[in-house]
Parts: sequence; C-alpha cells; structure tokens
Amino acid sequence: MEILYKKLEQLPDMAIQFAPKLVLALAIFFAGKFILGKVMKYVHALALKIPNIDKTLAGFFESTISFVGMVLICVAALTALSIDLSFLATVITALVLALGFALQGTLGDLASGILIIIFRPFNIGDEVELNGTKGFVTHLSLFSTRMRTGDNVEIIEANGDVFGNTIKNYFALGKRRLDMDFGVSYEADLDKSIAAILSATDGDDRIFQNPLPWAKVVNLGDSSVDIQLRLWCDPNEHRNIAMDIPQRVKIALDKAGIEIPYPHAVIIQRKA
Repeated sequence: MEILYKKLEQLPDMAIQFAPKLVLALAIFFAGKFILGKVMKYVHALALKIPNIDKTLAGFFESTISFVGMVLICVAALTALSIDLSFLATVITALVLALGFALQGTLGDLASGILIIIFRPFNIGDEVELNGTKGFVTHLSLFSTRMRTGDNVEIIEANGDVFGNTIKNYFALGKRRLDMDFGVSYEADLDKSIAAILSATDGDDRIFQNPLPWAKVVNLGDSSVDIQLRLWCDPNEHRNIAMDIPQRVKIALDKAGIEIPYPHAVIIQRKA
C-alpha cells in the first residue's frame, strides 16, 4: 500500500511533466490534419487539371496521399510524446502478421483493388456486369466496388470477387450493337417487310450511320418469319433506343399492311 501511495503522490508531478508533451502532440495532430485537408483540396484541384485522368485514378491518388499523410501525422504526434517507435514498430509488425492470417480475404481484396487501378478494366460511370450483376460503377475503393443498378439499387462487390471473375464492360469500346428480332407472317413480302423495319431507324441521330443499320431474315419460326434489325449506337443510348424502336416498327409494319403473326392452335376433332 505504501508503494501505491507513493505512486499516487507522484501523479501531480508526472502530470505536470507530461502535460507539455501531450499539448504538443495534440497540437501536431490537429495542425497536421488541418494542413492535410488543405493539401488534399490542392491535390484534388490539381488532379482535375491533369490531361487524360478520370475520377477513378484521381480518387485513388487522393486516398493514397490522405492515408500516407495521416500515418506521418500520427508518427510525429507519437514522437512528441517520447514514445519509443521502435517498440511500436515491433508491435505493429506482430499485429500485421496476425491480421494477415485472419484477414487473408481482405488482403486479397486490397491486392485486387490495386490491380484494378493499374489495369483499369472499367472506370467510374461505366456500365458493367460483375458476377452476373449489371449496373453503373459509382465508386471504386481499394477494397470494394460500388454499382447502381437500373432500378436504383446499390450493389457493393468485394474487389477480390470482381477481379477474379469475368468483367463485362459495355462502355469500354465506345459503341454498342443493338439486335432486335421482329416476326412477320409467311405471306408477307419480305423485301417490303425489311424496308418497313429499316424505316424505323430513319431520322434518329442517336443511331450511327457507319456501319449502316442492317435487317435480314434470321429464322423461320413455327408461325413467323423472323427478321433481325441490327444497328450501332453510343452505349449511353442503347437502352433508350431499344425502348423506342419496337413502337416505330409496329407503326411501320401496320402502315405497310404487313401482318405481325401470333401463335395459333388448330384443334382437330375426330368422329367417334
């Protein structure tokens, strides 16, 4: 008990001795955070001025600089507290090794995130299909990729699952082909039917003219002759054109007097 009392009696003196270091460490920490915030704003503005850089790469640079800056600030603050950083480094190394075994999947996501940044299979804003899920990329971090589906649902995919599977990027090549099949009756004039279907693309500036829209007979079905309309467009307009064309084709075929067939059932009754 006497030892405890002596230690308690020393607390005021220890607090007086330690207080300046604590104040200095807090000053370094908060001043460092303030300066880092200013630096990050400058880096963000500078990144936007770099030619041929997109949001994906700019965001990666910013997050990396922010992480490194916070590490340096923490090291400086701990140094002001006269903490033995060599001992701290030993502890951190041991923790990293332990966490490395426990978080192998997370480290795999980190490695995959770095590879995605390097090889750039997609950018923010691209429409992609990841693990069978289709959507627009909204955010890319070192550990995960966020997407927004067409019905406004957010999907978060681990980067390990993203990079380790097939990635479909609908925006990567700058243009997309749209194939749509329409059935006409066997009695219809095929040349006239093809001309009517192609007329549905006339006057639409969203549809590329090189290569020109194309329509051919592709199948002889049970109750119809199937004609495929094929056209090229900007990836951003693919879905909108796909919704507009069927109505135009229906109007064009009706105007040309061409029947759009539907399945018929023939019932044969035998006399007993």
